[in-house]
Amino acid sequence: MRLRLLVLALCLCACGCGRSRGTRNEGGSSEPAAPGSEAESAPAGEEAAPAEAPRNAFTDITEDSGVRFTHFNDASSRKYLPETMGSGAAFFDYDGDGRPDLYLVNGAPLLGDRSRAPSGILYRNLDGRHFQDVTRAARLDAPLYGMGAAVGDFDNDGHPDLLVTGFDEDRLYRNRGDGTFEDVTQAVGLTNRGFSSSAAFVDYDRDGYLDLLIGRYVEWTPQSDVACSPDGSHKTYCTPEVYKGQSNRLYRNVNGRRFQDVTRSSGIYNPEGKTLGVAVLDHNRDGWPDLAIANDTVRNFLYVNNRDGTFSESGVVTGMAYSESGATRGGMGIDTADLDSDGYADIVIGNFAQEMDALYRGSEKGYYVDDAAQAGIGLPTLMTLAFGTLLADFDNDGWLDLVFVNGHIEPDIAQIHPSQSYAQPMQFFHNEGNGHFRLLTGKSGSVFQLPLVGRGLAAADIDGDGDLDLVVTQNGRKAVLLRNNAAAQSWIRLRFEGRASNRTGYGTVVRAVAGSKVVTRSLTSGRSYLSACEPVLTIGLGNESRLDRLEIAWPSGITQTLENPALNKLLVVEEPAPGKGSTR
Repeated sequence: MRLRLLVLALCLCACGCGRSRGTRNEGGSSEPAAPGSEAESAPAGEEAAPAEAPRNAFTDITEDSGVRFTHFNDASSRKYLPETMGSGAAFFDYDGDGRPDLYLVNGAPLLGDRSRAPSGILYRNLDGRHFQDVTRAARLDAPLYGMGAAVGDFDNDGHPDLLVTGFDEDRLYRNRGDGTFEDVTQAVGLTNRGFSSSAAFVDYDRDGYLDLLIGRYVEWTPQSDVACSPDGSHKTYCTPEVYKGQSNRLYRNVNGRRFQDVTRSSGIYNPEGKTLGVAVLDHNRDGWPDLAIANDTVRNFLYVNNRDGTFSESGVVTGMAYSESGATRGGMGIDTADLDSDGYADIVIGNFAQEMDALYRGSEKGYYVDDAAQAGIGLPTLMTLAFGTLLADFDNDGWLDLVFVNGHIEPDIAQIHPSQSYAQPMQFFHNEGNGHFRLLTGKSGSVFQLPLVGRGLAAADIDGDGDLDLVVTQNGRKAVLLRNNAAAQSWIRLRFEGRASNRTGYGTVVRAVAGSKVVTRSLTSGRSYLSACEPVLTIGLGNESRLDRLEIAWPSGITQTLENPALNKLLVVEEPAPGKGSTR
């Protein structure tokens, strides 16, 4: 993350200046104003289509819900790098009662004793409206300077497990299935320490067990901290350029019992990376998971799966490594999905202030073009600093919308750069269905107008009404829980139970056919910034009253078709046994 100063002459750093920077139904100033108004989100020369997203779609229910979480980042005059990072959140049904619960990652003292430090908090979803702190009872109360979280059933026992990443260590908590967790980090071989960030469970070799990708940031410790100052006397947070990068780590899951570090043998190893966001996609539609990596101040990576246990890094040749002008950017959050229903995955990356957020359009030729400006995303995001980045169909109209959670890294940024602010509003971009997005921040609930020091962002249907709700984490501030009050449209939600495939169903692709309307979605891990969404697939179908069929392609190669499934239901889909479904 970079503190950018327009007047570079003020930049005085001890290291020199950085550059500018089967199924069951379940329930039912004189400076120009920063861009970002709704009028500015339409491409130049085009009249934007009227937005259908309802006013006041999201309501802040934090206080009434019982979620009482304030992030501890151990901020001080030392200006240590991890203080700026924030932390993530994870939605998952840890107790199997059908309601997504919420885990919030927390920090701890960077130096000294941690015995009395706060821990992350696990909130049990009681009834879709109220949450209860069950951290101690679940045995998740051990302190850690945590960063991110990922969710997946690594041992295929039917109980979702929890990975928490940290700046100096990671922890894997195995879900015992009785409401408690056990720390199995050492036992399963996750012993390589580093400055970890986002992570993803992904079955990269399609053997039915979830492997683990852990993003790594930079080589930083309190002892190696560098003093940076804009005026020679007051310390600020240094740019990542003054620190060496760390290679991401890839761990292969060996029969659900241990993890083998295959970082080098798989082709993932690259110590130049400074990763903050990771996402899984099928870049070339070959049925094998590829990996998209958002890096900070260095080029982004795209690892294409060679289907033999190795990857080829193809970010430069595919066009998603740099901006359209060939510059590196401060990549933070990331998400991938097919935004325009052309059959090819697109990639969205939230970038640093004074850098447009990116929308890399995929194509059948395997190349990406940053279409953010033309799509209406570029100009409104020029002055914001995005972290949480999420694609989801929040109004269930069949088109994926986009939310950015924003906030600067320097509390005093307005004193240096009056057009910037530390706390910044979130941004909601409604997908108009014609390749364009419209900024609806003022029409998405008053909370979208409030300045937040935003970091993590995750989605889940906490109340079972079929639309996706949100949690937002803030750096050193309170987490915010948002209920989605979108107007009723048709939907179906799918929770997978793999057999030959991984139990969570990550990598499953679904094609929903309702008359002439076809919606394709896939379930993946990673996404956003330091966070994990509920591992349930939501498919919006607009005003359709009938769903003809669901065509499901499992990671194992087994396919199945469900005819005329009921709308507006959560469906538990069990993978057919080998020989029972067709195999692609």
